[in-house]
Amino acid sequence: MKSIQQIAISWLTREEEGLNEKEKSELNFWLNSNENHKKIYEENKSIRKAFKSLPSQLKDELACKAKKGAKKTKIIEKAKPLAAAAIFILALGFGSFKYNDFVSPTYSNHLVSQNSINNNILLPDNTKIVLDKNSDIEVNYFKNKREIKFNEGRAMFYVAKDKTKVFTIKVNDTQIKVLGTAFEVDKFDKKISIKVKEGLVKISKENNNKYETIALLKKEDSLLLDENSNILSLNKIQTNKIANWEEGYILFNNTPLKEAIKQFSRYNKIEASFENYDISQTAITGRFQLNEFDSFIKALPKIYALKVEKKNKKIKFFEN
Repeated sequence: MKSIQQIAISWLTREEEGLNEKEKSELNFWLNSNENHKKIYEENKSIRKAFKSLPSQLKDELACKAKKGAKKTKIIEKAKPLAAAAIFILALGFGSFKYNDFVSPTYSNHLVSQNSINNNILLPDNTKIVLDKNSDIEVNYFKNKREIKFNEGRAMFYVAKDKTKVFTIKVNDTQIKVLGTAFEVDKFDKKISIKVKEGLVKISKENNNKYETIALLKKEDSLLLDENSNILSLNKIQTNKIANWEEGYILFNNTPLKEAIKQFSRYNKIEASFENYDISQTAITGRFQLNEFDSFIKALPKIYALKVEKKNKKIKFFEN
């Protein structure tokens, strides 16, 4: 009788080659029938994923060792060479001294900005990050790659070039991959925005544990995705209009009033309501300081046909 470990490895191998609907149903049934099934399956899946990120030379070395040990298990004999290396050599600990060099971070940091913009973040490779207010990211550097988990908020990245270590940002199911460039990432209001100041940025979407390229962005490209990583728009933007918040101001160009208020709400506690839809869509244009929301509110009636009522943090906009 096969052990849980053997069954888990077998399913992972079959899954990588492609499962039909019946097999997918059988796998889900097996995973949900026992908590230990799911635990061992996920452990082996992590090993396989980590293996794929290793340099080709090290993968080849492990593949050779796996081939020598393949006679010890029939499952391994049926697997492809590199799959065998991942599930056999790594699972049993061969070459662990090299393996750990690549799966254990050489540098880790959890960066959170709550009440102010943090523009003093310099990573070990001289990559600079400017973190907007109320933002949260996790940084992990490895021997062969640089990874960012983007949890919330907005940040500007000035990535130091290093052809041997790709720089990757994960936002929900979206993967952003670069070698050296400058770009802004914004996760806000259930949307993801990427704006490129210089260089090339590859955007991919996770699908069945694999990443599919959905866009290749260059200088002055602005991409907007929904929370499921589907493209909403791809437009051009002038580089001097990217990440103006770094310099303490916000720029509107025919921006609907409702959207303008949302942008200010990053920096101020605001409860806004509108007399009707047309009022909420009033086109706002201009440059405004982030910390001068009250001045913005006072200026609106002088420029637009609007009336503003403010009580504490509650604001209502009317037609004048």
